[in-house]
Amino acid sequence: MEIRERITRIVSDAGRGILVADARGSLHWLDSELRVLRSSSDSAIAQSIAAHPIYGVKIVGDWIITRDKVGNICRWDANSLRLIDHLDAAATADESLLLEGEQPSLAILRGIGVWNGKVYVDNGYYQLVILDLETFAVERIVLWPHGYDMLEWFSTAAPGVHAVADRNGRIQFGDLETLSFPTVVKVDNSNVHRLVYDKRHNRFWATLDGGLDDKRLVENGVLTIGVDGVVQWRHLYARNDVEGLAFSPDYTKAYVGGFDGELMIYDNTEPEMNLQARVGGFSHQLLDITVDPDGQVYVLTQDGDITVCTPDGRFVRRLGYERNCVWELQPLPGEDRALIASTDSGTRVVRMVDPLPGKPTLVPGESYTSGLGFTRRIVLADDGWAGIFWPRTVRRVDGKGRTVWERELPGIVHTLALSPDQSRLLVACNAGGFEFDAETGDQLDHLDKLPTSAWVAGYLDDGRRLLGSRNGILSAYDADGEETWTVDLDNYPKRLFVNGDELRITGGVGVKEYVVGEDKERRQFIELLDNTAENAALIENTMCVVTYGFQLAAYDHDTCQLLALHEDLPDFAKAIATMRGSGGEPYVIVGGRGGWLRVFRVDRGGGPVLTPLRDLWLPGATSAYPSLAEAEATGQ
Repeated sequence: MEIRERITRIVSDAGRGILVADARGSLHWLDSELRVLRSSSDSAIAQSIAAHPIYGVKIVGDWIITRDKVGNICRWDANSLRLIDHLDAAATADESLLLEGEQPSLAILRGIGVWNGKVYVDNGYYQLVILDLETFAVERIVLWPHGYDMLEWFSTAAPGVHAVADRNGRIQFGDLETLSFPTVVKVDNSNVHRLVYDKRHNRFWATLDGGLDDKRLVENGVLTIGVDGVVQWRHLYARNDVEGLAFSPDYTKAYVGGFDGELMIYDNTEPEMNLQARVGGFSHQLLDITVDPDGQVYVLTQDGDITVCTPDGRFVRRLGYERNCVWELQPLPGEDRALIASTDSGTRVVRMVDPLPGKPTLVPGESYTSGLGFTRRIVLADDGWAGIFWPRTVRRVDGKGRTVWERELPGIVHTLALSPDQSRLLVACNAGGFEFDAETGDQLDHLDKLPTSAWVAGYLDDGRRLLGSRNGILSAYDADGEETWTVDLDNYPKRLFVNGDELRITGGVGVKEYVVGEDKERRQFIELLDNTAENAALIENTMCVVTYGFQLAAYDHDTCQLLALHEDLPDFAKAIATMRGSGGEPYVIVGGRGGWLRVFRVDRGGGPVLTPLRDLWLPGATSAYPSLAEAEATGQ
């Protein structure tokens, strides 16, 4: 049996194996060889009540408690994986605390606490639900004592004190039974995804997502904090989210990982934090980590694959999940209704045909296999294209699919841009901005005076370079590398689009539009967006935005008014493009993790603004990643 859906969480359980949750709301038990022992999807079809990704998982004796992305709470039999109880997100609310017409909110929350026979978990409205573990009856629904917040992790392992981490960088120490948490410590400006008790030194380890104070969106990592709330040690090493944390069975090692794609192994024999090894070579960003009773380390990556490592970080095996993702959609030069998609294996051309006007079909065409990691971004030229590949490669390809040149950069690559005259390429990476001659690959410049990692790159019509850093500082640079304009975006950027002197930036504060030279945005599109705005496209005066929260939103471009919101996309959306049918009909095409493409009709004539018409799934890839031996050789 194979797992066909992307895995979202992994948890080791002595005696049963490795429990994994997936993006369609199912659970699976795996053995140490990553073979499937049992799946909840083997149960009756009637138990497939929802297809929402599970992110919160807690194993308690013979029960498994889960929370999915919309706040549905379930209880499963841990041995058979049969679903026993399902609580709809809307049914667990205290309606007296809701706004009129309020619906459950999407949220990737992982926190579930269990203490003295009670379950503590956020519902879909960020209210705390307290259930009886044995009957699963709702006993109380309250607001968290420190305000309306998203609770990300619960720890009840420390003697005499409970600790709870939230999405605002706070760790709170107290007692779940009384809901008294008198000690609150601000340790980060963003998510504390993991808070794990260290039995060896009677303290907690916590992951940090965004950095604090002058390190905000510059450096983050991991810290240790005493049961009294006093921070002991910090190791700030990361340029991106830190997601996973687990200990060896004897607590002599700590394993930490995140979106920088490295497994950090710490020697925990002494109280002082001691980094022992940094292990790379993973197929994607690290999402979760667990350790089995024998000390084997299981690392889940964003693409849904699992890598098993020895305690010292040597690769043993991989699940071999058939992953795919549509990262980027760009118009194919010379064709009116064709796109080139960057995928987990390379690129794929997709064309729209509509023999019957208004009934479009997407047809996959020519493909290109890179032999590298996933194709994160592409830019198209008249004679081919250039792309960046996870984690550090930039490659120039001609119109016949032949590699013209390739360069390895000293940091993780994020985006790239082609100059208006197509003579230069600018790559944004953790080590700054690197500019290359587009024809020869010769390095022309290295812009390294940024405050932190470069996350977006672009060119103005006059040839000036644009670089936006993770901490939200966007600057224009002249030929001598001098800054000619700088603006603070207020949060991290994900994509940058340039149209003359007008800029559009997606990221941590929705979508903003600027005019070069001005300090204030002209427009901002953010209403009801959950999490990061990943990408955006404009058609029919309609700004269409996809987010990290499985959303597609449509706004009037002039007024920024929200017109439509779809929250039922198949998985994370990454790519978006516009196209017109044979009769001029406007369409938006959205793509994302899982290799899906969905076509929406755009209508500003009084009907639904966005209407989903059809889906296409591109084939997956398992061969576009290093072998275990190659990854081990290059990653450590």
